[in-house]
Amino acid sequence: MTTPTSAESRESDQCLTCYGTGEIVTEGGASICPDCLGHQRAPRGTVMEWRLRDLERAHASHTTGCSGDVAWLVHELRRHREALVEILTLCQEQEGDEPRAVAEIRHLSNEALGLYRVEKA
Repeated sequence: MTTPTSAESRESDQCLTCYGTGEIVTEGGASICPDCLGHQRAPRGTVMEWRLRDLERAHASHTTGCSGDVAWLVHELRRHREALVEILTLCQEQEGDEPRAVAEIRHLSNEALGLYRVEKA
């Protein structure tokens, strides 16, 4: 498996809403990006949970029928992230004598969750 170069890593970690600037332009002028909260990186962990709650709140009262779809998507995202955390935890318990497959699963889980920053060796 190839390790991304530092430029690729920075680009993939960049917030896709504000393109890594931390701000978005609105009718009222520049404001902090609602997805990364000005951190310029893709939302992870707590920031992602805050954003999911904002989305749930914003779509809860929609009469267009999208509120059920948004609730389902948010539930699925939380469920899959929870499963990845469990997988990552199990892989970390195997550290030391871990077979190559466990190391790959641990790496892929972390890459999807973004819990730990991967440094180039």
